[in-house]
Amino acid sequence: MVLDFFAGSGTTAHAVMKLNAGDGGKRRFILVSSTEATSEYPGKNLCRDVCAERVRRVMQGYTNKKGEAVEGLGGSFAYLRTKRIPVARVFNDIQHEQVWRALQLIHGAPLAGYEKGEPVQLAGNADDRLVYVPKLSEAVLEEVARVAGLGGRLVVYSWQPGQIRQRVEAPNVAFEKIPEFLVSRFGGGK
Repeated sequence: MVLDFFAGSGTTAHAVMKLNAGDGGKRRFILVSSTEATSEYPGKNLCRDVCAERVRRVMQGYTNKKGEAVEGLGGSFAYLRTKRIPVARVFNDIQHEQVWRALQLIHGAPLAGYEKGEPVQLAGNADDRLVYVPKLSEAVLEEVARVAGLGGRLVVYSWQPGQIRQRVEAPNVAFEKIPEFLVSRFGGGK
């Protein structure tokens, strides 16, 4: 799997398809871009009109600048767009109380109520703690670091575990993302 976060005109996709055609490989690719318009391609959507069009032509075949037919390399792809959703809207739709209850049940921790005013939800004992981070902030990072410093095993669940992992380093801490089944059940992506 080849992942290119700077898709540009689609050169990576073209190269992957050419390699596959040459050696019978089954490499796949994902191209990502946040650039829809540039001064180099005025009036065009770089993602749709340049990159996706190039990938489509390379797969289906095209006529080059010399007027020669170039055989397509085959394959298929999907052109997808994302829509920015305000963070406040996403986090307001999450059923945090239900997620917290489910995480405690999964870990066999004694059930503790959801405390709305607290930066993190905490359950367990000195040897084995469970933390749920509903929303990331500087205060949350400080609280997670404080709890990690108490020792014992600590499992931290968050919607953004990578960001916490970068800021809180402790050998006794496991950083986990919210399990997919909880995301689909209580995650606000309805």
